[in-house]
Amino acid sequence: MKNSPTALDLKSPLLPVMLISIMAAIIFFARLGNFSLFNPDEGLYAEPAREMLETGQYITTTLNYVVRFTKPPLVIWAMAAAYKMFGINEFAARIFCAISGFILTIVTYLFANKYLGSRVAIFAACILLTSPLFVGVGRMAITDMPLSLFMAGSLFSFFHAWKQKRKLWLYLGYILTAFAVMTKGPVGLLLPIVILTSFLYLCSATKDTIKFFSLPIGALIVALIALPWFVIEITITNGAYFNEFIMRENFARFTSVVDSHKGPWFYHIAVVFGGLFPWSILLPQSIIRVVKNIYSDSDSWQSKIKSVFSLLRSGSIIRVTKNIYSDSDNGKTKIKSIFSLVNWGNSCQNLKGANEVLLFALISAIVIIFFFSLSVSKLLPYTLPAFPALAIIISYQWDIFIQSKQRKSILIYCLTMSLVYLGAACLAPIALKFLRDAPPELIALIFQYACLMTAITLFCTLLATYKHLLLSSAILFSTIVISTAVFLPQFLSVVCQFWEEEIPQYARSISMSKNPLIVYRLRKPGIPFYLGRRVIQSNDKDDLSKTTKTLGSCYLITSRKYLSEAELIGYKVITKKDNFALLGFTQ
Repeated sequence: MKNSPTALDLKSPLLPVMLISIMAAIIFFARLGNFSLFNPDEGLYAEPAREMLETGQYITTTLNYVVRFTKPPLVIWAMAAAYKMFGINEFAARIFCAISGFILTIVTYLFANKYLGSRVAIFAACILLTSPLFVGVGRMAITDMPLSLFMAGSLFSFFHAWKQKRKLWLYLGYILTAFAVMTKGPVGLLLPIVILTSFLYLCSATKDTIKFFSLPIGALIVALIALPWFVIEITITNGAYFNEFIMRENFARFTSVVDSHKGPWFYHIAVVFGGLFPWSILLPQSIIRVVKNIYSDSDSWQSKIKSVFSLLRSGSIIRVTKNIYSDSDNGKTKIKSIFSLVNWGNSCQNLKGANEVLLFALISAIVIIFFFSLSVSKLLPYTLPAFPALAIIISYQWDIFIQSKQRKSILIYCLTMSLVYLGAACLAPIALKFLRDAPPELIALIFQYACLMTAITLFCTLLATYKHLLLSSAILFSTIVISTAVFLPQFLSVVCQFWEEEIPQYARSISMSKNPLIVYRLRKPGIPFYLGRRVIQSNDKDDLSKTTKTLGSCYLITSRKYLSEAELIGYKVITKKDNFALLGFTQ
């Protein structure tokens, strides 16, 4: 089999870019501001950006007007700039992250198109545009999509610079790395270093290669962009930022549980499979394909594997050890063959074409997933920077199906998808009834989507049965993209309306009053975003009683299950709906 797939011949190279751009724009931007902020995640960034504009403090970020030592401020700066252009609203809070997802999709297409062909590139872009976690996070006002853009963009730039020997792309890679650092801190620098170093080592980098990367210039570029803010922030906070961010948000989060974000060792592996569904069904087979291709394309790997079997055939390890002590050259040679397995250098130096790209993508994905799996504290979007690499690996495997006319493989995959979606259509309504506070609209929406996807995948299975593999693939990918564009905004709107919509309504209704607002036993950092001023947080009944007596007249927002506690203190219900209630107190 050839190393590089045959590209799909297209009359105009701009046509697929235009189509992907249109679909990406619809998926990321349609109804972007039509639902309120999700708490706590979006409130943790949207509100600091609003306060930044109000206070004029652009160095130290605050949340509810209290200094917040968490992430560097690049994303918050971008949100504040969007507020100036579009006003303070949900659309402006999310637009930078949505643009990041849009650009990353196009960049992934262009990279795959350059090195693997247009068909693989189209598949990779479609996989990203239909991966629930990738699209969902791309429509949220949090840092993970910008980080993914800067990190994946820097890695693509470094690889392209290395292959084409063009310094301009190299410097772009360093600039994007600095932006990643300004988005989420040291991890934005550490992961690209580990990935690039591992890849170049496996490819037996020479002194000329290391010299090409101009490490001193790269370090200078990153330092000039990223260091000034860190130095200023640490200085004006008298070292507090260093202790809180560098030590707590990075070191402590990696080595211990922070903010109750604990997960098992396989947490991020499960997240990847769920977040990439339905394409993650192909992930194990795709990874095996990459490993096989690398092995078959590398004489060094084959020789090292053969040396193991040769060693095993020659006798036991004890006998080899005795040979060393008896000064046997044969024993020494065989022991050296063991240690040669540890020396991975030169093992991939003969890789050509697509296999270089696939190895690079595989290393990128493994390093990112493994790194965050080692972390004790875990969150869903952490592994998002690995998604472009995983999409490339899976799309290459799908293109192999078409090239090699593996009708059986496509049939099995489509049939598996059909069964999964059919199971979801049958079981989701039953399962969601046991989920606390699940809205009926959500159950109906999932049922409709599952039924539609079952019909689509069964139709594609039928097409593949009659050997229309390319047509079947085109319909499968395009209809899933269109279905995502139609159903995702509806899904987010239903979820938000049920779990969040009351909060901004209550906050806006009292925004003209000068009476203070207490938020009781809720983690809703987005409330000041809608109220336009500071709120008082209370998480204890005694504390609420003391605070209320001190304030006199005030308002309170809480969950309906804590109504009785507030009423015992003297609060009167102003309005209450499904999940939350607004109360008032007058002394």
